[in-house]
Amino acid sequence: MRKLAEVNNPAAALLFADYCKSKGLQVNAELTPQAPAILYCDQAGYEQATELLREFITQPDHPRYQAAAWQRSQPVATSGPKNTVHIPWTKLVNSPVTSIMLVLCLLVYGWQQVSFQAAVTALQLTEPQQLWRWFTPVLLHFSVTHLVFNLLWWLLLGAAVERRFGSMSLLNFMVATAVISNAAQYFLVGTNFGGLSGVVYALFGFCWLNQKRYPQPWPLISDALAAFMVVWLLLGFADVLWVSMANWAHLAGLLAGLAMALLIKPPRAATGY
Repeated sequence: MRKLAEVNNPAAALLFADYCKSKGLQVNAELTPQAPAILYCDQAGYEQATELLREFITQPDHPRYQAAAWQRSQPVATSGPKNTVHIPWTKLVNSPVTSIMLVLCLLVYGWQQVSFQAAVTALQLTEPQQLWRWFTPVLLHFSVTHLVFNLLWWLLLGAAVERRFGSMSLLNFMVATAVISNAAQYFLVGTNFGGLSGVVYALFGFCWLNQKRYPQPWPLISDALAAFMVVWLLLGFADVLWVSMANWAHLAGLLAGLAMALLIKPPRAATGY
């Protein structure tokens, strides 16, 4: 048997395997706790199974797949968790970069509550000759809402990218997009800014375009959510919101993430996040 794909949703893997078997293909789903399900196929039917997988990824809810499960007396629930946004807490232990960045942001926010001026003076991009300052503004957050919003999206998107592309890839992505977004805000506005939002926007752009180029059964970023984030970005530039935002950092991060999605190919073309 030859490995066909890895799928993070066990129900989807079982559903696809049943459908392939109804077509006379030898496809099996191997389920392991706390790990993606692995699809295996015999060599003779590999090409046909690959083509069927592409169709399944684009329309996982099509009735023909559930019909195949019923024919084999194995109905599979396809609704539920896939439609909810959840934070992968149990997988953070296997996502060290995501976890370390989370802890750093929380520690810095605690530092800001104890000595705000000291934290800001140490981390803002006020002395560009000190190279670390091109990165450190992403650790600063100026309200609980600001912190929670950024960290929730960092946990969801950062952990997903780290699982799929690896810890070193996420680290490089984070540093590069932090420097790019911070530089844009610094050169176009000034030094009075902070937050992980530029990196978050980069992750949004990267995940959205990457899933368009390499479709997944249940994408992380829907088109509606992507449109909302763009509208939010435009409202920030229009200065009609009740909060002050680092708009150029957001835009630069988004563009950097989209560019990286054009340059970076997933290590496994048919793998889910």
